[in-house]
Amino acid sequence: MARIPDAEIEQLKTTISLQRWVEASGVMLKRHGADLVGHCPFHDDKTPSLVVTPAKNLWHCLGACQQGGSVIDWVMKQKNISFRHAVELLRQELSPLVADLPPVKAVTGLSPFFTRDGDHQATLKRVVAFYHETLKVSPEALDYLRHRGIEHSEAVEHFQLGYANRTLAYRLPPSANKTGAELRSQLQQVGILRESGHEHFTGSLVIPVLDEHGNVMEIYGRKLLGNRLRKGTPIHTYLPGAHRGVWNIAAFKASEEIILCEALIDALTFWCAGFRNVTASYGVSGFTEDHLTALKTYAIKKVYIAYDRDEAGNAAAEKLAKQLMAEGMDCFRVLLPKGMDVNEYACQVKPADKSLGWATGKK
Repeated sequence: MARIPDAEIEQLKTTISLQRWVEASGVMLKRHGADLVGHCPFHDDKTPSLVVTPAKNLWHCLGACQQGGSVIDWVMKQKNISFRHAVELLRQELSPLVADLPPVKAVTGLSPFFTRDGDHQATLKRVVAFYHETLKVSPEALDYLRHRGIEHSEAVEHFQLGYANRTLAYRLPPSANKTGAELRSQLQQVGILRESGHEHFTGSLVIPVLDEHGNVMEIYGRKLLGNRLRKGTPIHTYLPGAHRGVWNIAAFKASEEIILCEALIDALTFWCAGFRNVTASYGVSGFTEDHLTALKTYAIKKVYIAYDRDEAGNAAAEKLAKQLMAEGMDCFRVLLPKGMDVNEYACQVKPADKSLGWATGKK
């Protein structure tokens, strides 16, 4: 999971008024010199032992707790939650709790994101929407897109790119109550949560595959840490079960020619470089019946196979070309430099629109 930047943590500690969080939790504070004192809510406090120092935005219990710290530590202690969860709550509450606003009457948690409607497609759409909004405020995810040459706001919006940073559960009621348990069960059924309760796509760039009506047919996750992950952790993940759907189905309606990539990252690379008639298999062996049906349904005449220029990619491209030519389609191999994939080539040989144009014979 991506690390929260130190600068953001420091901003939360210094910008959000600890005094208002303490008062919002029901503690009456009285001035005592430069400090504020009150009864500590975390133990049976007969005499005021809680000290809040507004100038430093810190608190300390001088009584039984013998604990203290920043506003983050207060939220962790008050709500019995993790550091990450506390940070997410403070992120949500940043605007109404800046120090120059009047005291708040109550502090709320994250608003519930899901409803108990039992509609699996509606649940998947809500998850995609949540991950999409998460990506747009996550520097680590935006940096990853920038590094991969997919720094394209239109692509982010058009394809609803997202980021799973392990905060989805914070939108759910506690698992101990009935509603929380039901919602988690529903998310497990659609493949978003694993049986352990952990998010299936944690730490991943999330690329949904939508049909022409906007229904979520498949979700692909690509771990941001890549080869830096713990040994044995899969870099690429999908929803459980057989692959369904075809990415960028709109391209099949708009052109008689399709560029077919091996991976969704590669297809996004083409799209961002201006080649909108592009789609992708689900890996080197991931050309499905849905792909073939789409090619035939929309009467595609030419297919440019842009699989990786390695042994596996070459073999798969040759096999696929024979299959498609037997269906009456003309096939062309996009010849990348040996050992490279589309994204790597586009990032190294710039501008990408020209380098990919040369590779496909379009320029």
